[in-house]
Amino acid sequence: METSERGRRGAALLRAMLLCSATIVVGAAAGDGALAASAKSGGQVAQANGQTSGAQMAGQRFDIAPQGLVTALNAFSAASGWEVGFPAEVARGVISPGVSGTMSADDALRRLLSGTGVSFRMTGPGRAVLTRPQTGGVVLDPVTVQGTRERATGPVVGYVARQSATATKTDTPILETPQSVAVVTRDQMDAQAAQNLADALNYTSGVTTGRNGESSSFGGDGISVRGFGGDGTTGVSFNEYLDGLRLKGSGYLTSGIDPYLFERVEVLKGPASVLFGQASPGGLVNMVTKQPSPDAKHEILLQTGSNGRKQAALDVGGDVTGDGRLSYRFAGVGLDTETQTDFTERRRLAAAPSVTWKPTDDTSLTLIGLYQRDNFDGSPLNFLPAQGTLLYNPNGKLPTSFFMGDPNFNEWDRKTMSIGYRFEHRFDEHWTVRQNARYLHNDLSYKGLYAAGLQADLRTMRRSAFSLTERADDLTIDNQIQATFDTGPLRHTVLAGVDHQRLKSDTVRGLATAPTLNIFNPVYGLSIADPPIYQSIATRITQTGVYAQDQIKWGGLVLLMGGRQDWAETRQRNRLNQGTSAQQSDAFTGRVGALYLFDNGLAPYASYSESFEPTAGSDFFGRPFEPTTGQQYEAGVKYQPPGSNSLLTVSAFHITQQNVTTADPQHTNFNVQTGELRSRGIEAEARISLAEGLNAVASYTWLDAEVTKSNDVNRGKRPVAVPTHSASAWGDYTVQDGPLAGLGGGIGVRYVGFTYGDPANSFKVPSHTLVDAALRYDLSHLHPQLQGMQAAVNASNLFDKEFVSACSRATNCYYGLRRTVIGSLKYSW
Repeated sequence: METSERGRRGAALLRAMLLCSATIVVGAAAGDGALAASAKSGGQVAQANGQTSGAQMAGQRFDIAPQGLVTALNAFSAASGWEVGFPAEVARGVISPGVSGTMSADDALRRLLSGTGVSFRMTGPGRAVLTRPQTGGVVLDPVTVQGTRERATGPVVGYVARQSATATKTDTPILETPQSVAVVTRDQMDAQAAQNLADALNYTSGVTTGRNGESSSFGGDGISVRGFGGDGTTGVSFNEYLDGLRLKGSGYLTSGIDPYLFERVEVLKGPASVLFGQASPGGLVNMVTKQPSPDAKHEILLQTGSNGRKQAALDVGGDVTGDGRLSYRFAGVGLDTETQTDFTERRRLAAAPSVTWKPTDDTSLTLIGLYQRDNFDGSPLNFLPAQGTLLYNPNGKLPTSFFMGDPNFNEWDRKTMSIGYRFEHRFDEHWTVRQNARYLHNDLSYKGLYAAGLQADLRTMRRSAFSLTERADDLTIDNQIQATFDTGPLRHTVLAGVDHQRLKSDTVRGLATAPTLNIFNPVYGLSIADPPIYQSIATRITQTGVYAQDQIKWGGLVLLMGGRQDWAETRQRNRLNQGTSAQQSDAFTGRVGALYLFDNGLAPYASYSESFEPTAGSDFFGRPFEPTTGQQYEAGVKYQPPGSNSLLTVSAFHITQQNVTTADPQHTNFNVQTGELRSRGIEAEARISLAEGLNAVASYTWLDAEVTKSNDVNRGKRPVAVPTHSASAWGDYTVQDGPLAGLGGGIGVRYVGFTYGDPANSFKVPSHTLVDAALRYDLSHLHPQLQGMQAAVNASNLFDKEFVSACSRATNCYYGLRRTVIGSLKYSW
């Protein structure tokens, strides 16, 4: 079927969906019989603001087992919709007796606190703060510094997130989302001392990280999801989003944002084009930045460690006006470090200011800024040969510190700047509008040498000198309208939106032959001239999408369906020959899913989803390439025992991607779109807080990926750097009471199975198992004047294993990171 025909059919289907949704919504707004009856009877479910109807308050079921007070309150808030705030010292070491039965929310909270010495007072509908008398009758100030009602973009206590907006663009429980979603919380990132996005996702199922070893930190982080994304040569991936808006890249130009600026990192596995437009069929990674809050937040972090690491970070925020109407947040990072590779050094400065203004309880505007400057001495293309790293070389083995370039021609300077906002207004309990927008500027200057081929003596490496400057300006805006209403026994959350993305980029690249290098007796400090320009291109990309989605609840049954129509255009101008080209494409994508939530916390689900990605270029006859298309079938089960702070997910999936370019067998140096990829597998992931102070995460992935159609040597082969088996587990515990109170630590194990090192699968990269560990201590237990201070030591690859992380061909291999130790001193107030 031609793209235009698919587009017309898709547009017709989308119009029908929108018309249907509009009819229902208009009927709801007009107060049809079903809606009116529901409103009069007061049969509403708990709203996001924590308000509950009188009928529900009179008889709501609670089943919360005896446990630590923090986890008990999390379970209470999830069940009731209430928001409970408390200073951390109020709940420290307190065990709740639990609560079971049908009662009002305030009675349930009263029973939950019985015998603990903790009491509560109401501060508004569905909102309470806790207090507890200290010795001598002094009452702790009931300042709300920790809320238990989680929101999709807010902080999480522990490792188990309950809400996410990445899969639906609405604040939806993960347990009620019929697609696999994983959330890495700030607490987990802090415990593991994550230094880049790959570190944050090391313990997530379905995700392959660090494919490019130490070079992953330069951009893209070498991440793939379910076998897709993350270019095997440069590590650049285009499945990354920031606060729900796509981070577009151009060539080597990606943002590589420092993870200290994140509140959480979320992975939506499988196609997501129905809400986000062009996207990888494997899924996407959404980085949620730290947000302003009226609750005071102050932190200073100092770090030092391996390779002369020096880092300082600051995170402050709080209420400006005293009434919660204006709040701010500022997070910043400064870094200077060498690396395990010779002649490489990295410097970073990052800042993320944000302000939230709430003129009314129903209106909010958040301004979000970002600045990051990365100035590196070192190349992301430090390719190493398989012979000498992975395979036998009669001349010896290259050390993990080996540098393929030259310090005289060695620069990476990247600037990222953005300004954006999130606006939301709720008209009433049914209607909400949102607008999210961001302008992003990226600027990159790079030059370096890279390996071009090992000569017959297996010691002389041919090299090329490469330079580039890339600049990109990206404007993204997403307009949404959400309606929540009932039609008879069905509860609807309808979302409709229009988004638009516009990217302007300029790329100038140079290439020339460089002096060879004796890799076993290297001579550096050569005089290397800038290479001549071979490419100078101006690119303009626009994409507009219209989408609609309906989330339907009927008892324990949850249905999700949506559709989207996209129109994309790419225009390029070659400044070397003044040639121009234009390419237009359109695509319709859809998604449907079903889930049933049982009272015991089991939630089996099944879903079907689609994706598309525009493909640049044209075939021999000048016909522009159509977008690649992807389809996924997924089935699984989620489990969240009532009253527990845990989430377990097991899923099976089958993804197919069509229209992949492959060599034209009739015309040399041209491609045709007859290629196809298939990825199928099973994933299991558990995130658990077994008791207060104990957190754990474990995952396993079996992934069967194959190039099913191709005219190249990769037909029937496995894609490079994609393991069949991977598994990980991390446990973390902090002593709550006794002489060792405040002492904590964690230990983790990561296993990555073997991968193939080139498209022909002619050689393998062996599996590797790494151990990570952490140890920390709350210094306030030594002296009261050290209140808020914590010391920690983290080690990744604790036993200093030497390994090759991945290869994409015989001359493109990467050493994995050796043992890295980081010492931290944090002060919070």
